[in-house]
Amino acid sequence: MKKYFQLIAVLFGLLILYSQEAWGGSPWKYYGTNEDGSYYYDAETMTRPSKDMVRVWLQSAYTDQGISHWVRGGGEEFQNLGYTLVLIELNCVDRSVRSLQIVFYSKNAEVLNPINAKEWEFFAPGSMSEVLYEALCNK
Repeated sequence: MKKYFQLIAVLFGLLILYSQEAWGGSPWKYYGTNEDGSYYYDAETMTRPSKDMVRVWLQSAYTDQGISHWVRGGGEEFQNLGYTLVLIELNCVDRSVRSLQIVFYSKNAEVLNPINAKEWEFFAPGSMSEVLYEALCNK
């Protein structure tokens, strides 16, 4: 009986290893951290609508400080904030960014508050947008 369980464990381990290789791992690539959280972009769905433009989904995982900023700016509904997914366009020539869609998720993965398109904004030196610009536009 013990050999049977060992065989099952080995087969299960091989299945997990094969699955990770077959699926290619996570599409989310880390690009930075600040006091508000950690930030990732989806390398698999990233597109270039034009030579100087990048369209990509971002994921922000917040620290307690980051959640506090959202609570102060957006209200108590953000107290249970877990993460956001943001579809952005990054202009590599003008060094500007705009959010096309922002979806806030609770720690239980429930949608809190979706927001649509914003205007173009120039990003500040040292900001997370500049870090993303360096990672995606200088390739």
